[in-house]
Amino acid sequence: METDALEDRVSELETVLTFQEQAISSLSDELFVQQEKLKDMDRTLKAVVKSYRENLPQALPEDEVPPHY
Repeated sequence: METDALEDRVSELETVLTFQEQAISSLSDELFVQQEKLKDMDRTLKAVVKSYRENLPQALPEDEVPPHY
């Protein structure tokens, strides 16, 4: 009887282990996808910031406030 209980417990642990391995694999795959999306968003943001900075209007000297003495 004790052997049957032990075998049942080992079988249950193997089932749990298999589920955990599948879950970890799935999460790892999703993490990779999210990292790639984040890298793409970072590249896009950097391009937008660069474009914004390049297209800023230059201040004209007559628009500048003279320093106070």
